[in-house]
Amino acid sequence: ERNLAGLAVAVAKDGRIIWEEGFGWANREKMIPVSPHTMFSLASISKPITATAVMMLVESGAIELDRPINDYLGFGKLTGLAGDASGATVRRVLSHTAGLPLHYQFFYADEPVRRRPPMNETIGRYGILVTAPGEAFQYSNLGYGILDHVISRVSGQSYADFMRSRVFLPLGMLRTSVDIGPGLEEFVAERYYRDRPVPFYTFDHPGGSAVYASAHDLVRFGMFHLRDRLK
Repeated sequence: ERNLAGLAVAVAKDGRIIWEEGFGWANREKMIPVSPHTMFSLASISKPITATAVMMLVESGAIELDRPINDYLGFGKLTGLAGDASGATVRRVLSHTAGLPLHYQFFYADEPVRRRPPMNETIGRYGILVTAPGEAFQYSNLGYGILDHVISRVSGQSYADFMRSRVFLPLGMLRTSVDIGPGLEEFVAERYYRDRPVPFYTFDHPGGSAVYASAHDLVRFGMFHLRDRLK
């Protein structure tokens, strides 16, 4: 009905995947079919995956939920235009209640002049509270970019490496990566807009939008959070 290029479905029950199937094309031009292991851009479904990594560091004692997130940042810190930035805790950034604005920038592979700036620069430029911390819910992609930066600073690994070694591989998510991981290019579905392929793009907030995963892997992640490990 919507003339989609392709899609994948996975359903689990009682710890088992009972149905997984691909439909249509991962790449129309090359006639590559979708399978349950085809990797799609998750966009904002990246956020609960990033939040899981943050909570792992909370459980290990490396991060405290109710400390100001500025305590975990470098020279790029949040500033309090509409409230005291010390109230922007890790917990509030996770729950979109820190006072950060809705913000995003895309960086396309066919626009080489525009490169993603260092996160310290992005935080310094856009990390300005527009409401007092705890006052209101305001969906913030920037907040999750800040969280992936915190993950990297606290763990000593890049965000992509931490997610692969501590989240994806332990859960058997072998077709999941931040952006398109090395060696996974052939498994990735082409992005389309109005039937036209879209050049690869990434973001200035990877923790909010940059994860790719298959339906098979995503159902594994869901079952983990339901405490029903796949058998």
